[in-house]
Amino acid sequence: MEETSPSDMIEEAKKRARGTIIGMVSRVYPAEYGEEEREVKIEVSFDTYLRSKILIGSYLGISLPISRTLMLSRVKAVARQDILSISKVPSLFPQENPSGIVTPLIITVELLSEEVNGEVVPPSSPIDPQSPVFLPSLDFIKEMLGIPEEGVRIGKVMEGYREIEVDVKLSKEALKHHVLVVGTTGAGKTNLLKVIMKNSETPLIVFDIQGDYIKPAVDMGGSIIVPMTRDYEMGVTQFVDVFLKRSNLTGYKISKVEENKLVLSNGNSSFNLYLIGFRLPENYELLPDVSPYFTPQGGEFFKIISKECVGKNDVIDDWEDNCRDYMKHMNMHQETQKNIIRSVYLLSQSGIIDVSFGNGYYKEPNYEEIMKSKAVVDLRWALEREVNSATIASFIIISKIFKIIDDRYKKEGKETEYLMIFDEAHEYFPQGRREENKEPLERLINKIMRLGRVRGIGTILATHRPTDLNDLILTLTNTKIAMRADEDALKRIGMEKYSKMLNASPPGFGIISSYTIKVNNLAFRSEKYESGEEIFNPFKEEFME
Repeated sequence: MEETSPSDMIEEAKKRARGTIIGMVSRVYPAEYGEEEREVKIEVSFDTYLRSKILIGSYLGISLPISRTLMLSRVKAVARQDILSISKVPSLFPQENPSGIVTPLIITVELLSEEVNGEVVPPSSPIDPQSPVFLPSLDFIKEMLGIPEEGVRIGKVMEGYREIEVDVKLSKEALKHHVLVVGTTGAGKTNLLKVIMKNSETPLIVFDIQGDYIKPAVDMGGSIIVPMTRDYEMGVTQFVDVFLKRSNLTGYKISKVEENKLVLSNGNSSFNLYLIGFRLPENYELLPDVSPYFTPQGGEFFKIISKECVGKNDVIDDWEDNCRDYMKHMNMHQETQKNIIRSVYLLSQSGIIDVSFGNGYYKEPNYEEIMKSKAVVDLRWALEREVNSATIASFIIISKIFKIIDDRYKKEGKETEYLMIFDEAHEYFPQGRREENKEPLERLINKIMRLGRVRGIGTILATHRPTDLNDLILTLTNTKIAMRADEDALKRIGMEKYSKMLNASPPGFGIISSYTIKVNNLAFRSEKYESGEEIFNPFKEEFME
C-alpha cells in the first residue's frame, strides 16, 4: 500500500478545512502544548494579514495533516516584526523603510476544541508544523463551541469587540442547574435579565425591588403582583392610579375585575395586576418559619394555638385577645408566652399581614394561574414599609409556588418547568447580625436551588456583590456570567483573570462559563432590550447602598 507523502497530507488537510486558508502553524516555533497551556504559534503572510482583519479574540481553525482532525482556536496575542528585527541586523542610523514591514503576522492562539469522528472534545492531538490554518465558517464556530441548539437566546458570540452571527443560548439544562450573573451598575446585567425574560418560553417570576421589570412585564402582557401594605390602605382605584403614575404607564385603565386580579388595558394591549395580601388564617403555619423573632419552641406553640383559636375572619392584630385563654391553658413557660406575644406584635408591625381595603382584606392570588405566565413581584411598596415586609412577602410567595411544584413532583413524578429570577440577589441574603430577618429567606432559596433541579425549577441570581452570597449558592450555580465588575467580585466566581478586559468593555459584554457549552469562558454580548421610560422609584438609591 502506497504511503501518503507529507505534501499530499497537507493538501488533504487544506481540503478538510471548513473555511478560507490564511496561514499555517509556525515552522519556527515548537508546536508544544499540554493540559495547563494550550497555546501554539501561527504564521500569516503579510498579504493575507492585510485582507483578514484578525483581532485579539478572533476564532481560527486548524486542520491537522497527521491526525486528520480539525481544531478551533482563539487568538490570544499577535506579534509584528520589522525585517531588521527578524534578521537581527542592528540599525546604526534608524531610517524609514516601508518594505521592512512586509513581514508575517505571528499569532499566538489558545486551543479550544477538537472534532474527532464527528464529536467535539477537548484538544488532545499533536499539532503538526505547517498545519493549514483557516478562517472558520460560522457553522464550524457554532459546532466547535458546543453552544446548545435550543434554549433562551441571550446574545451573540464576540470576536474581540466584533459580534459574529452565532447565537449564545442558555439551555433548559443550564437554567435548571441555576445561573449567577455578576456585574456592576451599568454593566448590563439588568438588560440581560430583561432579554431572558422576553425570550424565555418557560413561565417565570421575577422578584423586583427597584421597578426595573414592570415595563417589560407590561410589554409582554404578563402579570404584576403587588404585595400590599398598610401604608396603602386606600381604595383600589386610587392605588391603581398611584401605581400607574409611579410606573410611568400612561393610557391604561381597569377594563376587567376578577376577584383580586385587575386587567388593565390601553386599547391596544393589556396586562394583569394583582393586588395581594396575606391573611393570618391561611399563613399562620408559615409565619414562624419566616419570622426570626420566634424561638423554635415559641414558633411551634404559635402554630398549635393558632390552629385552635384563629377563625377564618380573624386578623393578626386580634391574635392575643383571641388566643390568650388558650395560650394560658397550654401551661407553657412564661418566657415562651412572652416570645410569642412579642413576635406576633412585630409581625403585625410589618404591615404586610391582614391589609384591608374598603370592607374587606386583600387576599393571595391563584398561584397556579400566575405560574402559567411571565410575572413580576413588585416589592417597591413593601420595601417602603420595611425590609422585613418585603422578606415576608417574598418568602410566602416562593413557598406557595414551591409547594405546588413539589406536590406535583411527589404525587405525579413529573417536572414543572419554571424559572425564578432574583435581581440584586444580595438583598435577599443576610449581611451580618443586623439582617438576621433575611435568614429564613436565605434558607428557602438554598432549599429551592438544592431540590429544584429534579422538579424543573431553575433560578437566576444577578448581583454586583457576589461576596455577600453564601458558598452553597456559588456551588449550585453551574453557569456563571461575568460582566464588568470589580476584581474582588470576579475573584469570588473564579473569573478575576478577565478583570482588565471586562472593565474596558462596553455595556452588555460578558464572559459565560457553563458546563452546557463545550468551550469555557465564552465571550458574548447580550441583546439590547428595547424598553420604554425607566420606572420611577424614589427609594432606589437607598436599597442600592
